[in-house]
Amino acid sequence: MSHYPGETDRESSQLVAFGDADLARVDPIRAGGEESSRPPGGFAHELASVDCPEARQRLLRTALRAAGFDTLCYIRATRIGETFRRLAYYQTYSPPGWAARYLRERFFDVDARLAFSSRNEWPLLWDLQSIALAPPSTAAADATSASAQQPAKRFAHAERLRAAAHAAGMLSGVCFGLASSNAFDTAIVLFASSRPSRERILDTAVGHAYAIGVGLHEFLLARAMHLHRPEHASHLSPMHRKILELLTLGLNDKDISERLATSPHNVDYYLRQLKKMYHAVNRVQLAYIAGRVL
Repeated sequence: MSHYPGETDRESSQLVAFGDADLARVDPIRAGGEESSRPPGGFAHELASVDCPEARQRLLRTALRAAGFDTLCYIRATRIGETFRRLAYYQTYSPPGWAARYLRERFFDVDARLAFSSRNEWPLLWDLQSIALAPPSTAAADATSASAQQPAKRFAHAERLRAAAHAAGMLSGVCFGLASSNAFDTAIVLFASSRPSRERILDTAVGHAYAIGVGLHEFLLARAMHLHRPEHASHLSPMHRKILELLTLGLNDKDISERLATSPHNVDYYLRQLKKMYHAVNRVQLAYIAGRVL
């Protein structure tokens, strides 16, 4: 298991890659995560019936090849607004070294597949031309301004993603999201092929990919602690809960302290705890999160 802290926001961004060596039986309720909503069976049952990682990998890689794909990336993503705050990347079926580079170079910031699949559950066919987000328009920006230079950096970042995917043999594929009981989390499954055109991906291949992805998702929910993270309100102290409730009303620290008969210093202390707890970078994000978790 490897951690890749963000360069610009080390406290808020949690990036971790893990594999089969990190899997164990998990009680999702005690872990603060969700249970599977699907009855046992299907490909998840096949994976669970295999008694060793090597045999399980042979089973899944055989299914991948039969569906017409070479590799599979499974990512549990936490997205707040337009920003990914946490990624747990299961790397066993990705190209060697890809997960480490993807997290280290923050390719998720410009990956159009993650942006789409974190909001939608239907499949998206992709290729190298559509893999990256387009930079924002600079038509209204002065060429020497910082706002004009930022799209150029984003374009360069997107080009690095395309070049890295090409070098890893990930030229086309399909991806989709699987919603979580957690308001901010989505499981994203990305299938890749060395074929250069997405036009050659048939509906039957998409159906097979969905069956494999859902099966792997169900299997991992019971075994990957990294997928379970409490974001609900049951673990909050009474003071944390009251402050969140007042924060959603738009009150400032002084108003909150008067309502709770405490000092603004104490309110600030609890707010800093809550920001760290929910990986929020400011009051606006925290208020948004509070409205979802309470």
